[in-house]
Amino acid sequence: MSSSWLMRIPKTYPLAFGMFFSTFKTSFSDLLVQTTVEKRSEIDWRRNAAFATFGCLYLGGVQYILYVPVFKRIFPTAGTFSEKTVMGKLKDKQGMKETGAQVFVDQFVHHPLMYFPVFYATKEIVTNPTSPDLKRAIFTDYFGTNFKEDMLALWKIWIPSTVLNFTFMPLWGRIPWVASTSLIWTCILSMMRGGEEGIKEEVIGPGVTGEAYSLFAGTYTPRTCPVEMDSHLSHITVSATGMDKVGMVAQMCKGVAEAGGNITMSKMTRLGNQFVMMMHVNYDHNKVRHLDLLESIRNNSEDLVVKINNLQPRSTGIRKDHPQLMFNVSCRGPDTPGFTAAVTSVLAKHNVSIENLDTNVVLEADGKRSFWLDIEGVERKSGAFTDDDVQVLNEELKSIKNADGNPLSKVSLKVQKKAMDNQRG
Repeated sequence: MSSSWLMRIPKTYPLAFGMFFSTFKTSFSDLLVQTTVEKRSEIDWRRNAAFATFGCLYLGGVQYILYVPVFKRIFPTAGTFSEKTVMGKLKDKQGMKETGAQVFVDQFVHHPLMYFPVFYATKEIVTNPTSPDLKRAIFTDYFGTNFKEDMLALWKIWIPSTVLNFTFMPLWGRIPWVASTSLIWTCILSMMRGGEEGIKEEVIGPGVTGEAYSLFAGTYTPRTCPVEMDSHLSHITVSATGMDKVGMVAQMCKGVAEAGGNITMSKMTRLGNQFVMMMHVNYDHNKVRHLDLLESIRNNSEDLVVKINNLQPRSTGIRKDHPQLMFNVSCRGPDTPGFTAAVTSVLAKHNVSIENLDTNVVLEADGKRSFWLDIEGVERKSGAFTDDDVQVLNEELKSIKNADGNPLSKVSLKVQKKAMDNQRG
């Protein structure tokens, strides 16, 4: 009796059941990703509210109206075709055509032009209630950046699922079927477009939107600098520039190796017709004479402008009882002046010390130039850095515009914490 009563609920109250089931399913999926995949120490309830709201209003409400009364009016055989046997379906050419048309409308019209714009807008409103930027969320983040990746991820799961849904499920069962399939899809969407929105390769396709942040997402291994790590050795930096030609790197490295030096960290790249090198070299001063090392480097770098500096451990100390936070900031935007200065100024304002910074200009597939900025920084002041502090920092990064008034297209902020074990920094 109880089981038959439960089965009557979705038939008798399809809209209410669909909204309830979709809300629960969407919220649960995001919580599953946050706790199991991302292994967060604290749940991002604002992000979860965005998914739950979207699940209730759109997945449960709007999609029911679209899949049942609207599709039934546009495609008259929608209800009767699903009730036929397999052989009956194969004989019903009109029904098969209308089923294919429903799949096309759903996957190539509804989802690209309605589903995803509403998802991005809902997420923007819930995660940024004070100053939501819907234009950026929909037209820059979705249509401008993530459209291709979102569609490919969607179609891999939803085209097969939609074919089965419109072919075999009765009208009242369409939303429960969608909600059940969506349990997997929401997990993927949460990982791709949820909270830890680093610009990196994700589960399906690279690239993530930039309006959310990840607070205290696990722990990190503190960056180890050879100058502090090998305090018993001597350390120098070697920077060199010269006309680009084959063999320059080998020539410079040979000079270091022949004198007994050891290259640890280095950065080498070509800029136009020039080749630029910067490297850290350590050596045992009991076995290697400083002047011999310098002479060997310069003798093997006759065509280069070489500058050498001695290095000492930094004077700032880090007490081990004060937790240190690691900030990973990734930004993307149009290639125009001012972004690097703006981003670094915001970090300095919040007392974030930059440990590593990389910038690059990339020519995208559409022929447009985009600017990439990736920063690792640490927060050194004592005391906990709260969720509100992270949100303020995130909001200021998102509000950055260059001199022409252009905003960043993507901003990702990930925060991790770990108490330092060593006394020195």
